[in-house]
Amino acid sequence: MSRENSKKINFSSDDVRKFASERFGTLKKLAEKIGVSQPNLTQSLSGKRPFGASWRERLAEVGFFDWIEQKSEELIKDEISKDELIKDSVNVKAEPEINGILDLAGAIELSNTPASRLAQLVGVSPATFTAWQNGSATPTVEELSRLFNQVVALALSSRHAATTPEAENPPTQATA
Repeated sequence: MSRENSKKINFSSDDVRKFASERFGTLKKLAEKIGVSQPNLTQSLSGKRPFGASWRERLAEVGFFDWIEQKSEELIKDEISKDELIKDSVNVKAEPEINGILDLAGAIELSNTPASRLAQLVGVSPATFTAWQNGSATPTVEELSRLFNQVVALALSSRHAATTPEAENPPTQATA
């Protein structure tokens, strides 16, 4: 890389530390390679001494700017790949694979609610709920979310009801 191009690349102390770790193993070995003392390098990395033109030349000689340029290209490729994945996932509406994962018997037991009532709370017909149970239909993401939230809410409310002092010591009936 030319000296003019290395002047245009911004870098941080963390970049130099990562480079030293990857290429030389330690900051001390990097300092030896570029011909400075390790305390001098440490002071520059901590901001006590600025990185000047001679620093850029020394770092360029050991391949730092080529390394940082390569890392930047990798980051850009990673970001492009992520953007393409996000774009693809937005354009393709895929239903999640739920068969074999959905434990409605466990949901009924945990919520301590009959299937017909749980179906009503989720906002589906009992027939639809039965179809989920036997695997002939799968819930949408929204339905699955509502089911999960209902089961959790019912389980928590039944647990809370069982631990309140009123549940343990119900008021006695007054006799007349």
